[in-house]
Amino acid sequence: MIVYHFDTKLITTEELLKQLKITISNLNYWKTEWRKKGKSDWDMGLRIIGRRALWDPIMFLDWLSKNKLKNKPKDQRDWNLLAFVSRNSSEKSKS
Repeated sequence: MIVYHFDTKLITTEELLKQLKITISNLNYWKTEWRKKGKSDWDMGLRIIGRRALWDPIMFLDWLSKNKLKNKPKDQRDWNLLAFVSRNSSEKSKS
């Protein structure tokens, strides 16, 4: 079982970018790729509330691990993604 370590249920795009250490253009590229596959931003964890873009960090973490962390890290961005996943989740043993 995975245990998540987030203080809030939704985080701002700015906070997400800061934690991941990626640019807004990188995130927008991922969203565009995802949409081209016929998928919804909702499945990535994006929540639009009024004019604000907020992210469900648990859904985004799941999306990230399933869609972006498929291979051995090869550059700094990959290591930053791996660090984000490691910082914000852990595995709880079944006992």
